[in-house]
Amino acid sequence: MIRCWRLVTNPILRFKSKGLVFYIILLLLFVASCKNSESDLGLNLRADKGEFYSAETDTFTVNAFTVKEDSLKTDSLSTNILGAMYDPEFGISTASVASELTITQADLSFGATPKIDSVMLYIRWDKDYNYGNTNSTQFLNIYYLNETIEDGKKYFSNHKAPLGAEIGTWSGAINLKDSVNLRIGTKNIKKAPGLLIKLSNKVGQDLANANPSVYSTVASFKAFLKGIVLIPQKGGISSGQGAIVGVDFFSGNSQLVVNYNDTMQHAFVFNNICENYNIYDRKQINSNLLNQFANPGKHYNTTYVQSMGGCKTKIEIPHLLNLVKNTTNERVVINEAALVLTPKNGTVSSNYSLPSRLFLFQPDKTTNENSPILDFIDFIDPTIGAYSLYGGTYNSLTGEYTIRFTRHLQYLLDQYLLSGENLNKGFYVAIPSDKPITPKRLILDNTRLPNYKALKFRVTYSKIKT
Repeated sequence: MIRCWRLVTNPILRFKSKGLVFYIILLLLFVASCKNSESDLGLNLRADKGEFYSAETDTFTVNAFTVKEDSLKTDSLSTNILGAMYDPEFGISTASVASELTITQADLSFGATPKIDSVMLYIRWDKDYNYGNTNSTQFLNIYYLNETIEDGKKYFSNHKAPLGAEIGTWSGAINLKDSVNLRIGTKNIKKAPGLLIKLSNKVGQDLANANPSVYSTVASFKAFLKGIVLIPQKGGISSGQGAIVGVDFFSGNSQLVVNYNDTMQHAFVFNNICENYNIYDRKQINSNLLNQFANPGKHYNTTYVQSMGGCKTKIEIPHLLNLVKNTTNERVVINEAALVLTPKNGTVSSNYSLPSRLFLFQPDKTTNENSPILDFIDFIDPTIGAYSLYGGTYNSLTGEYTIRFTRHLQYLLDQYLLSGENLNKGFYVAIPSDKPITPKRLILDNTRLPNYKALKFRVTYSKIKT
């Protein structure tokens, strides 16, 4: 007895004993409060005695099919891409690039009797962006550009660049690891991994023989040398071969170097005051993909998404407005709406990796082109939390992409209730065209079985009596 009394009168243990009694009483009160019937849920939470309830569902019909992507605006990309590849699931894709060059000094001169030794074109890789088999051989042709790239004009991925004379060719594998040696003055300097192409000496002769006024201003030089175009060849690439890689035309590191009179040299650079654009071309071969192009509107268990203006997946949820049909004196509030997308097993490899993120667009009212949804503000506004609300990034733990369209769905429902207008035009799932540029592709599993849904539409909502 003495021992028990002493234990209880210990200050710490007395506190614990009182605390235990307090939590037991609190638990009893909580259990008692849980005895209210389900019909009481939400009562007295509003001053006007209104009621509300919440629900979650993923039972809506979701249809998916593949459609062609529109041409993309490519004159203001943060990084250009170059190369050709033969994806065994899609076919042959090529990325050409056209760009201006500029001078680094005014009134430069080659002297009275220049003798051209060599002309070297160095294009530095932007190796953060590459796709395909970089170990395979590729072929490039380099031409003069026969048009002025106009500042402010829009250039799209299907633009046909008018070509002047061919000024060089290149073949080889894309080496993203080893530095290259470029002559600077009388020394060979190691430069970051990139393309090093010997051009025709005629390029040096054209530059050396230009009227001195050509070098008086940047504008006059660009009027003289409108630019160059690098075009990969489609031929000679077998299935699983070839690659497309980012190239640096903005930092001033990529350049055209003219060596003359044994030790003399002039460099013309690609930098951020030079206009440029990408040109994309595809030859799609997958019979299932081509069948969906010809027969859209049906549900397919496998659909395709390809960057560079290739293709995108159309998602339709035909009964979406049923959320507010037959509702009387109720306000439907969307807590969360999301699409969950699953890559198809066996379609991902080290050469053909998944895109890091996807975008969800709505078809434009008049053109059916990609139009941002309201939720895109959650992606572009860092104060809200980039990626966190909008989503779209690949989750390697779940093996899925989750993209939210909560604001967009709320708008659709509200507009339908207010005006009777049905704005449910479906969605496009596409790979972002820039920042970062991603020459990638994705094959989606859209299986929908009673016990397994690879493509899911998830919505959580509340109904509040008004």
